[in-house]
Amino acid sequence: MQISNETFDILKNFAMINPSIVLSPGNVLQTVAPSKNIMAKAIIKDTFPLAGAIYDLHRFLGVVSLFEDPAFDFSARDVTIRGKQNSVNYTFAEPSMIITPPDDKQITVNNPDVEIDVDWSKLSNVLKAANVLQVPEISLTSTKDGVVSLKAIDSKNPSADEYKEELGTYDEIEYNFIFKTETFKMMSADYNVKINKQGISQFTSKSEDSPKLTYWIAVEQHSTYGG
Repeated sequence: MQISNETFDILKNFAMINPSIVLSPGNVLQTVAPSKNIMAKAIIKDTFPLAGAIYDLHRFLGVVSLFEDPAFDFSARDVTIRGKQNSVNYTFAEPSMIITPPDDKQITVNNPDVEIDVDWSKLSNVLKAANVLQVPEISLTSTKDGVVSLKAIDSKNPSADEYKEELGTYDEIEYNFIFKTETFKMMSADYNVKINKQGISQFTSKSEDSPKLTYWIAVEQHSTYGG
């Protein structure tokens, strides 16, 4: 089989969340951070014929980069990567060695307390600002007038510099959902964001031209909801 560049881009992104992955038969890729504070899922154009556990995803992607337009032959034990005149038999790991996601149906945010849309241009600006200002958190905040903002902050330091991007006006509910900056490892896309006050957030990509991406990111315990 062939594997598209789009799928490899997703695997590169997922390697930032967890350096290991278990490939399952079908067209769904999933991963979870070892700390369990980020989980991700992608529905892709390619279809894997068999399962395979990759312990060092960065190494696997490095091996693939040695080939131009490679083909992949999967077996229960390994995957053979073939070029025009070269090949590698890449042996799979034992799946029990890898931290894998729970059933995503268990954490899907079906009845969110907050639902908004976030453009990637604004999200990426906030992430860049967090890096420049060296602040550890991102917050999604609504005032009593319903004005929602995405901010780069340090909630433990009231005198720290703060960057803000206004997202628009929504329901007149005050809240302040706080995330660790390091958990924002999603790919470039506009997202629909759903959050419940129990502390689960769900970021789902909106573009029909790209793979459907969903990230679940833990909300920090000192977040607030309601006046």
